[in-house]
Amino acid sequence: MEQTKKLSGLSANGVKIWGYLFLALGILSRSILQNGLLGLQETSMEDLLHAMQSSQTVMLYVTLALVFKACSTCAVPIFAFLLVEGAVHTNDLLKYCLRICGLAVVCELPYNLAASGKLMDLSSRNPVFAMALAMIVLLFYAKYGEKKAAHIGVKAVVTLAAFAWSFALRIEDGAAILLMVCALWGFRKERLYQNFVGACAAALCGIFSPFFFAAPMGVMVLHFYNGEKGEGNRKVQYLVYPVMLVLGGVVSLLL
Repeated sequence: MEQTKKLSGLSANGVKIWGYLFLALGILSRSILQNGLLGLQETSMEDLLHAMQSSQTVMLYVTLALVFKACSTCAVPIFAFLLVEGAVHTNDLLKYCLRICGLAVVCELPYNLAASGKLMDLSSRNPVFAMALAMIVLLFYAKYGEKKAAHIGVKAVVTLAAFAWSFALRIEDGAAILLMVCALWGFRKERLYQNFVGACAAALCGIFSPFFFAAPMGVMVLHFYNGEKGEGNRKVQYLVYPVMLVLGGVVSLLL
C-alpha cells in the first residue's frame, strides 16, 4: 500500500506534459491569435480597439489571446521546479547545464519564427536562455553551499549578475524564471514549504507582468508530483518545445 501510494499522482514526465500544455497555450496566443489572426505586428492599438468595437470575432480572438497568455505563465513554476529537480538528482550538474544551454541555442530561431514571423529577430531571446542562466547560478549554489560569509557573497553576486544578464539580453520571462528557480532551490529539501514558497514566488512575478498573477495555478500541478521520474525519451522531450515553436510560426505565416 505504501508503494502504491508513492506511485499515485504525477511523475516528473507527467508534470512536464502539463507544462507543455501551458506552453502550447502561450504559442497559440502569440503566434496563432496575435500574429496570425489579429496581425498585431502590423496593427496599431487604435485600429485594434476600433476592430474590437465593430467585430465580435475580433473581440473573441483578443479575449482568448489574453486568457491563453495568462495560462501560459503556469508553465514557469512547472519548468522551474523540474529544472531544480533535475539539478538535485543529476549525476553531472555541468553536463546538465550544458544540455540546457544547447537547448536554448536550438530554440532561438524557432522562437523568432513563432514570436515575430522572422528567423532573425533581436528584440527578445527565448525563455530557455533564462533556464540556462539559472543552471549556471545553481552550479555556483552547489559549489558554494556552505553558510559562510564569502560563499553567501559569491552566490549573491552571481544571482544579481544572472538577473542583470536576463534584462540585458531581453529574455522573455527571464527574471520570473530566475526568481522561481532560486526560490524553489532554497526549499528543495522541504516539499511542503517548497510548494508554498513556489506559489508565493509565482504571484510575486506579477511585478514583471500582470499575466503572472495566474502563475500560482501552475504550482497546483506540482502538488500532485509523486517524486518519480516516469517513463519518457529525454531526446524527444528536449525537442518538444522547439517543434511547437516551429509549428506555431509556420501556421501564423499561413494565416
